Amino acid sequence: MRVAVIVAVALASRTATADPSDTRLVVTGLLLAPPTYVLGVTTHEGSHALAAKLVGADVEELHLFPPGIDPHTHTFRFGWTYVNGLTTKADRIFFYIAPKITDLALLGGFAAFAYTSAWPSNRYGALVLTVLATGWWVDFSKDVVLFSNTNDVVKVFNLWCLTGWRGFAARLVYAGMVAGTGIVVAHGYLRLFDRSSTDVPPNVMLNVLTTSF
Repeated sequence: MRVAVIVAVALASRTATADPSDTRLVVTGLLLAPPTYVLGVTTHEGSHALAAKLVGADVEELHLFPPGIDPHTHTFRFGWTYVNGLTTKADRIFFYIAPKITDLALLGGFAAFAYTSAWPSNRYGALVLTVLATGWWVDFSKDVVLFSNTNDVVKVFNLWCLTGWRGFAARLVYAGMVAGTGIVVAHGYLRLFDRSSTDVPPNVMLNVLTTSF
């Protein structure tokens, strides 16, 4: 009987330890931001480089860290990739749009967790997934409000001849995709801070103690 009580108390203590407060989750998420940023830049520029290699081009320069002034465009960038050998229009489009394809694929994987029972029961695990998804979403969405000729999405629109009213319509479609993926990430945050699936009902401990004697 005493053994049953000890085991029940131990299990309750373990549950409490594994279930951090919302404040601790927020602080931990902020601490995860810098490495997530580095990983995000690596994923973005790595997607450019991989796309170039897949179409037979050569990667001449791959800069991941630190952020700074791109010596070729003289503009501030978090990273940059320069290649040689993109011989066709399709090659160039694939090269410029590759990071967005990667972002969508990763966000699709996140959605598979966020909307199913595969969602981690450990809140720290759920936090890591959600912080990563936030980074992918930011990378995917930021270009919707950028119009510089050095921007990847602008280059893709120009190659597709999506200028003028066509460009406006294309940006509306892009904005819709941004909103849709944003809903997925927001759902992840709702599940992260929803304690209903992790809290132990107050009567559980009482039942365990009662049935043990």
